[in-house]
Amino acid sequence: MLSLPARKLTLNRLQTKTLLVLDDDVQFHRILTLANKPNFFHHIDHHYEVDALIRYLTANQQSKANLPDVIFVDLSLPVNDGWSFLNAFEVIRSSLCKQITVYILTASVRKADRERASGYTFVKQYISKPFTMDQFREIAA
Repeated sequence: MLSLPARKLTLNRLQTKTLLVLDDDVQFHRILTLANKPNFFHHIDHHYEVDALIRYLTANQQSKANLPDVIFVDLSLPVNDGWSFLNAFEVIRSSLCKQITVYILTASVRKADRERASGYTFVKQYISKPFTMDQFREIAA
């Protein structure tokens, strides 16, 4: 499997909230970037692999500037899935210097997935794709 590096897109300086997206769908990354043209988020980071993202968060655990405010997590990933991320994040989140809001944003509509997600106290919301502009705007607010 080809591993794509994380990519940072700098947007409007007036908005200070940052978003990190863990999803292997490149098209979804493009859609979010285009949806952000009103600059709901200051910048968006894209990650494709759980392990790389956990390493990034751990390496930057004391740097508020480098940690996102919001993380979108897709549950269906090719190597380690979104559940792997949630388990690892649960372990490291208390060592992070800032609170990060986590949303599950996935194509899964399974009731079992929703119930499992409710067991993670740090997950703010489980959102099934497709994702609307109103939802995007509300999260960025």
